Amino acid sequence: MKTIFFIVTLLITQISTAQQFTEVDFNNYTGVTYGENGYYFKDTQGFLDQFTGVDIWQYTGNNITIQLRFVKKTFVENTINNTYKEDALVGGIRIVKNGIEVLNTFNTLNENKNCKTEYLIFDGPRVRNTIDCLGCTIPNQRLYMFYKEPDNDNNHLASMYFLMHVYKNGSTSILRVVFPEDAVIGDPTQYDPEVENAPTKTQVILPFGKYDFKKVN
Repeated sequence: MKTIFFIVTLLITQISTAQQFTEVDFNNYTGVTYGENGYYFKDTQGFLDQFTGVDIWQYTGNNITIQLRFVKKTFVENTINNTYKEDALVGGIRIVKNGIEVLNTFNTLNENKNCKTEYLIFDGPRVRNTIDCLGCTIPNQRLYMFYKEPDNDNNHLASMYFLMHVYKNGSTSILRVVFPEDAVIGDPTQYDPEVENAPTKTQVILPFGKYDFKKVN
């Protein structure tokens, strides 16, 4: 029975792997619903490449150093009715406060996960430009990034976000990150004692604010 189950599982995997996908630009597609069966939502214009590479993005100021690193990965996503493929951006973060490392998730980028949402930092949609979007020349230049921290046991901190885009200051590329306080929904110190225990995590390690990162080797 175990042998039969293994063979069936192997066949399903091979069929899924062999499936052909129709490529569409993940930023510009018409007549197709995102996640529609049989489509590959591909970064055909290399939009995500501006965030990636061997370089680390670094911000230093006010006794804190924040480093970000991003990797572009391709995932085959399976839902109940659909199988589709997508290019996505996932990230890791390192934070040093007063000379002490308090957070480092760079190692997660070496892990091969089944979908982007299994990473602590992963991309969402491109969003509307605002006054913080310096150097933006086209609509929806900023990228919405979902953000989680690994020690979280608090529902209010389970799905935070920040916004980012790259602009030029002379010949220097700058990554602007805006992590707003409204990224946390509700009061993270409150909980329902009849439903859950008091969370041990009530504050995020990454301070809210606006940061300009530069590339370092």
